Amino acid sequence: MMKPRKPSQHVALSEVASLHRQASRMKRAEESSQSLEMLDEALEACPAYVPALLLAGRRLQMSASEGPAEKRAGLRKARRYLQQAVLASDRSAASLVELGYFLHVTEGASDAAERYLLAGVEKAQTVLEDGWSGLIDVLYAQGRLEEAVALGKRAQQLFPDSVRIATSLTPVMAAMPAPTPKRTPAPRRRR
Repeated sequence: MMKPRKPSQHVALSEVASLHRQASRMKRAEESSQSLEMLDEALEACPAYVPALLLAGRRLQMSASEGPAEKRAGLRKARRYLQQAVLASDRSAASLVELGYFLHVTEGASDAAERYLLAGVEKAQTVLEDGWSGLIDVLYAQGRLEEAVALGKRAQQLFPDSVRIATSLTPVMAAMPAPTPKRTPAPRRRR
């Protein structure tokens, strides 16, 4: 006969976020174990909380272990946390990059690291392109045409073939007042 599972105690996401924030402020070496304990507590309550997974993965890589066996166990746990972050975040740019760094620096797995880092960069570029396009739309809606044009030009330097940026910029350019030609003074006649 199977024992009934004890229902997990509900913990508010704000409490998990608070634990993460407290742990992230602990940067001194002597605070490392306390920081990891707080992160473990946060992840026990919410195993898919990506910011805590990423921070725990980083902290475990830098923790001062007593011996090689503890160090290896810490690195295995770090890798597991980083892989969970990739899955839980639906392959976010930050989690892909973090796992890529880990694989390169800690495991020397440069081929796998390259794949994760490239995927992270591509994801980050997509987010940046979408963000800039949205910001151009917002600036246009606010009537801040000069700022929208300046941002659009900057975005087009990085994404010259972006249909999304061009589409956002089209109504801005159409709304810009036509440049007024500068009047050049008539040449003076000599007397």
